[in-house]
Amino acid sequence: MTAEALAATLRRSPVILLDFDGPVCSVFAGYPASQITDELRGLALDQVGELPPAMSAITSPHEFLSAAAEVSPELARHVEEALQAAEIKAVESATPTPGVETFLTACRDAGRQLAIVSNNTGASVRAYLDRVGLAGLVQHIEARDASDPALMKPSPHLIERAAQALAVEPDACTLIGDQATDVQAARAIGAASIGYANKPGKASDLAAAGADAIISDMTELAAAVLDVR
Repeated sequence: MTAEALAATLRRSPVILLDFDGPVCSVFAGYPASQITDELRGLALDQVGELPPAMSAITSPHEFLSAAAEVSPELARHVEEALQAAEIKAVESATPTPGVETFLTACRDAGRQLAIVSNNTGASVRAYLDRVGLAGLVQHIEARDASDPALMKPSPHLIERAAQALAVEPDACTLIGDQATDVQAARAIGAASIGYANKPGKASDLAAAGADAIISDMTELAAAVLDVR
């Protein structure tokens, strides 16, 4: 997609909503998501003795949490508690996304409101931002609702809550994310979306999901934010 599409998106929907894992940092760089999922699976087996066969193939901790909720609310509660602890541990070794500080600073300098909207637990997001000194560049954090995994993206719930916290309408917001589920969540509530194609093959997936623009470098986005005033 063109620079014109990026500029048009930022001009139309100026409030920035930023996914956490991917656009801000690699949450599971030092504590792999697959390892966490295996640990959650072991905990779940201890709780219920047997799991649906499909749960044995899941490698994403968030997908495993959603599957646990289909087994029982009690199992989901145990998995949620363990996942919160794992994510807080994971951000201790998370690595920053190249250019993210430049982008956050550009948003501040351009006077743009910015919130993080994440399927991760809020405590892990806050812990990471504090550790790397970026907390002052973020106005709001809207993170996973521990009471109901179904409210994670691609549900638009977190976008709606973030927009309410910033006192704007969802269509004034642009969500930047690296997953098709981010784009789907934005489209479901009328927000714009910019896909962050940080790995091979992601650009086509994000385009197919309906992203309004696609970038591969956060510094590219920082420059666009400063250009579109």
